Amino acid sequence: MQKVLIVFNHPAPYKVKLFNELAKYVDLTVIFERDKASDRNQAFYEEKLYKFKTVKIKGIKLGRENIISKGIIKHLKANQYDLVIMNGYSQFAEMKTIRYLIKNNIPYTLYINGGVIHSKESSFRRKLKTKYISHASHYLSPDENSNKYLVYYGADSSKIFNYPYSTIYKSEVLPVPYDLEDKLEMRQNASAHEEKIFVSCGQLIKRKNYFELIKKWKEVNPNYGLYIIGDGKQKKMLQKYINDNRLVNVHLIGYLKHQDLFNFYHLSDAFVFASDEDIYGHVINEAMSQGLPVISTPNVNASKKLINDGYNGYIISSLENNELVDAVNNVLDKSLAKNAIATAYENTIEKMVEAHLDIFKRILEK
Repeated sequence: MQKVLIVFNHPAPYKVKLFNELAKYVDLTVIFERDKASDRNQAFYEEKLYKFKTVKIKGIKLGRENIISKGIIKHLKANQYDLVIMNGYSQFAEMKTIRYLIKNNIPYTLYINGGVIHSKESSFRRKLKTKYISHASHYLSPDENSNKYLVYYGADSSKIFNYPYSTIYKSEVLPVPYDLEDKLEMRQNASAHEEKIFVSCGQLIKRKNYFELIKKWKEVNPNYGLYIIGDGKQKKMLQKYINDNRLVNVHLIGYLKHQDLFNFYHLSDAFVFASDEDIYGHVINEAMSQGLPVISTPNVNASKKLINDGYNGYIISSLENNELVDAVNNVLDKSLAKNAIATAYENTIEKMVEAHLDIFKRILEK
């Protein structure tokens, strides 16, 4: 059985699910650099059952996810693996580990959840990224746009392997969308009374662009409700704007656990993702899995990979014109909901595991 080490920054539930499934087929050890990210709701870490080996490291915690530690290197010195996978290169412990791997000619695979090229990036920052990205022996990337990111920082395109990025099991994908009668009953229980329900989910931070989305929602049919699920630094500011402008069809719901979130998706008609930028955006696939077509801004890798305009949603160029209003009206076609589910069936954890195992085999055969 292949002996695999994965280094990841914190036990995000969607990664734990993947690791649990991989552990059925490989001898998997995971080093979590920190027990949690400082800006995450504690309820986010609901996946407690680990079916893989874990190693705790000691160090000095800095900021949201960073850590200064020699723990990963100590573990590597004491253990041998067929495959070493670094799911990150930007934290101090990761950089120190990669320097150790390079110095000792130990091949490592760089695993990314996505990537966005910043044209205004400083030359120093670009050189630093290139140093830690370009030396990997192989790469795992979720989409073509992220491949370009890797190549931009020195990766050999022939060594990049793509995988379907998913956070949902096949069993979680709805067979068909809920009908209107069921949705109306669920809306009564959730006190969601508008004619049509649009939902969004994410951290309430500037990059997610919720302030601009709420402002733009004033131009949408007043009988269409916008429900924003999540917490974050902008919550008070957003609620104040909603109250000051008497936007009775815009609602901040707060953080919901996985199943509660999916239950809210069931009563909704469509999903809106207005982020200025996202290295991937797995909420798009999650929304589709529950029968929701998706309206998204363009700088989101998942939207480019998963959304086919007029088939399962719409990609709008920005919130500054009338595209959102048009998309809101057009996305309610029932066929889009069925097509969203069809897309989600092609992007499940099972498909993800299948791809990973094939990639591991191909890397080790080289």
